[in-house]
Amino acid sequence: MREEWILISRGAEAEVYKGVFYGHPAVRKLRFPKEYRHPLLDIKIRRGRTRREARLLSMAKAARVPVPYVLYVDEDACALIIEYIEGELLRRAILKLEVEHRQEQALKYIRLAGAYLGRLHDVGVIHGDFTTSNLILTPSGRLFVIDFGLGYYTGSKDPEDYAVELRVFSRGLEIYHFNYYQEYWSEFLSGYESEYGNADVVIKRVKEIFMRGRYVAERRTKWRFTLE
Repeated sequence: MREEWILISRGAEAEVYKGVFYGHPAVRKLRFPKEYRHPLLDIKIRRGRTRREARLLSMAKAARVPVPYVLYVDEDACALIIEYIEGELLRRAILKLEVEHRQEQALKYIRLAGAYLGRLHDVGVIHGDFTTSNLILTPSGRLFVIDFGLGYYTGSKDPEDYAVELRVFSRGLEIYHFNYYQEYWSEFLSGYESEYGNADVVIKRVKEIFMRGRYVAERRTKWRFTLE
């Protein structure tokens, strides 16, 4: 009997299916064509992004960051088959912990997230959308980083690249976990500093990014930002 893939989500660039690959629960990420692009350019872009995501996952695994295993790269179809991670989004898990007044457990996972991002940055990997919505908490308590679709490798070690990524995570905390933002952000930075030797430079740049013109108005809202 032919194994079926069930569509579970569709984004701007790809469709994600859940199924079984040679007996293993798996996810198939298929990058679909864009009609506004020339066909030759389109296939080149989609193949390149598929290869890049597979490479980033392998680099992350080598850097001791828990990510799904790459099971198969289908360049002709512009598809990536990876291990399926059973669990729930860290964002949802933390919200549950907050309701249960178990902030200490939430802080543990936030710190671990910071440590994982520090390891990625230490090898020059930019995730591209590092938030609690792209972290999976398994029933056994393991934390996995998922979805490197917007990621890339940077050999420049430019603190701007890394700082923007921290700013994205900070903003996610403000939106989804605002009641405990200060505690979470401080713990996240502690985890990040424990794994990335140049963390102080990056954190300084985060503050500079926040102070730029497009964030001035934001500073006057209820959202607060601190590096303490």
